[in-house]
Amino acid sequence: MRSRILMLCGLVLLAGGGPAWAHHSFSATYDAAQKIEIEGVVKEFVWRNPHSFLRVDVTDKSGAVKTWALEWGSTGQLAQAKMTRTTLKPGDKLIITGQPSRDENGDAPRLLLQTVKRVSDGWSWTGRVE
Repeated sequence: MRSRILMLCGLVLLAGGGPAWAHHSFSATYDAAQKIEIEGVVKEFVWRNPHSFLRVDVTDKSGAVKTWALEWGSTGQLAQAKMTRTTLKPGDKLIITGQPSRDENGDAPRLLLQTVKRVSDGWSWTGRVE
C-alpha cells in the first residue's frame, strides 16, 4: 500500500513538473494608459534575460541629461526580430516610444519599450515586450 501511495505521489509531482513562468507585472510597473516619446543617445545596451535593457542619455528642455532605463524583451524575443547584442551601440541616436513608469522618481526614469528608431539609418523595431 505504501509503495502505491509513493508511486502516486511521484506521478503527481512529475505531471505537475512543467516549466514555471515567474514574471513581474508590467501593469504594476508601467502605465499602459500613457505613451511618451523620448530622444536620446545609447549609453549601454544590456543584452540579457529575462529582459534586456537600454540605458539612454536624454537631454531635457533645461539642458540637463538624465539616463533612462528602458526595459525591453528577452534575448530570445529580440533575436527573433533579427537583433544581436551589437545591433545598438553606444552613441547611436534613437527616437523611442513606450509606457512610462508608474514610479514618480524623476532621478531614475524608466520606460517599457514599444518602438525604437535609429536616426542615422532608419533602422527600427516595433513590438510588445513579454
